[in-house]
Amino acid sequence: MHEPLFYIIDDDKANNQLTLIMLQDAGLSNFRQFRMAGDALQELKRVSSQGMTEEFPTVILLDINMPAMDGWEFLTEFRKLPSEFTSHPKIYLLTSSDYPGDVEKARAFPEVVGFLSKPISEEVAQELKEKYFRAEG
Repeated sequence: MHEPLFYIIDDDKANNQLTLIMLQDAGLSNFRQFRMAGDALQELKRVSSQGMTEEFPTVILLDINMPAMDGWEFLTEFRKLPSEFTSHPKIYLLTSSDYPGDVEKARAFPEVVGFLSKPISEEVAQELKEKYFRAEG
């Protein structure tokens, strides 16, 4: 089994670093960080066009509010990728607000499995590890 891959997509450099530390403290080590959603999307397009399923993320932590392309625009474009890729990742929206409209809007995107307050806590990082990265044996 290949090592699970996390995508962290957030324009906030400090938050990215804190998220990375929490995930590493939970024992996870395979990450790709993107400060621009468009860059992450380009990488996903490249990976899917080359059929590189091992390079597609298991979990995507996606900030909602970013410049150039926000989280909602990313999700809309993500859905255009081949379904054999888009059906795999679990997407969590990162947010620093509790705007109820975001929860409602997220219902239109079945790929979104939940919301996480940022920065994520040690407990959340551990829960993600236990939920998605159990060793198969």
